[in-house]
Amino acid sequence: MKPTSRLNVSARLAEPRLAVAVLAAGASRRFGAADKLAANFQGRALGEHVAAAIPAWRFAMRWVITSAPDHRCKAAWKAAGFEAVHNAGAAQGMGTSVALAGQMAREAECDGLLIALADMPLVPRAHFEALIAALEGQDDIVASRHAEATVPPAIFAKAHFERLAAARGDEGARRWLGAARALDCPPAWLDDIDTPEDLARLS
Repeated sequence: MKPTSRLNVSARLAEPRLAVAVLAAGASRRFGAADKLAANFQGRALGEHVAAAIPAWRFAMRWVITSAPDHRCKAAWKAAGFEAVHNAGAAQGMGTSVALAGQMAREAECDGLLIALADMPLVPRAHFEALIAALEGQDDIVASRHAEATVPPAIFAKAHFERLAAARGDEGARRWLGAARALDCPPAWLDDIDTPEDLARLS
């Protein structure tokens, strides 16, 4: 039988080794001078929601990539099972956080990497579970979709780690999502908070 890129039965039974990276190192210029992720959203800091929703136990490696080593959300991230990883080059753009996530997933010899954004607080745990369940092969990408937009959160199989690790500047993971298999979901799940007006509207 010819080998294929799909995970074999034994690999599925054993569970692939997965990593998750929550990107929380953006400059948030549209939010103003305040720390967007520290803003109150539905009773807790905005930056805490995604880490709390992700089923951490499904991942061998769990990171929040931040530009602030002592971010106010750090204790909550740790309580949720995540290690805060400082991205010293965050000012150069989101691509540096994507690259760091890809490098760490490659070095940890993972089979897949879930990338989520810390300013998308309404993604439910069930959707993260669905993304994990949908990953089928070593060159697979599964992303989220509403209407015509394909966006994070998305999960990348290990064949893409090298390309992710080479990301630069403002190019985020969305560059590769055009080729992804997409899971449709309600648009409200994928709302991101960029401005104080977004925060007020979604609270």
